[in-house]
This record gives sequence, C-alpha cells and structure tokens, in this order.
Amino acid sequence: MSKIARLIIVTVLFSVPLFVKTGLSQPPPPGGGPPCWPPPCVPVDGGITLAIGAAAIFGGKKIYNSFKNSNEEA
Repeated sequence: MSKIARLIIVTVLFSVPLFVKTGLSQPPPPGGGPPCWPPPCVPVDGGITLAIGAAAIFGGKKIYNSFKNSNEEA
C-alpha cells in the first residue's frame, strides 16, 4: 500500500469520530428542554469541532509534504 493511501486512511480514521457524535446524539426531552439562562445561549461545540477538523487537515498536509520531500531527496 502506498504512503499516500496510508495517509488518507489515517486521516479519515481520525476525522470520522468528530462527526459521529451528532449522529449518535439523543433527541431533546419533551417540551423542548430547559430554558436557556443566561440569555445569550451560545453553543461552544460548533467552533471547536471546526477548529479541530481544520487542524487535522493542516497536519495531514504537513505530513504529506514531509513524506513527499523526503522521497524526492532519496
């Protein structure tokens, strides 16, 4: 198996758990759940998930470039 295929497989295996959380979440309780207090209800999870995903993609690109440069030198 080529190094690029391994890199793609590893990247997918590490990024899939980030998106599985929403698929396995439970529905809200009847009645819409508790009211939001204090009033500016801001979800924190969305931005953090995107940041982790972007960091994983950036890291994968850096690793790919590192392998590519080491193969060209050899």
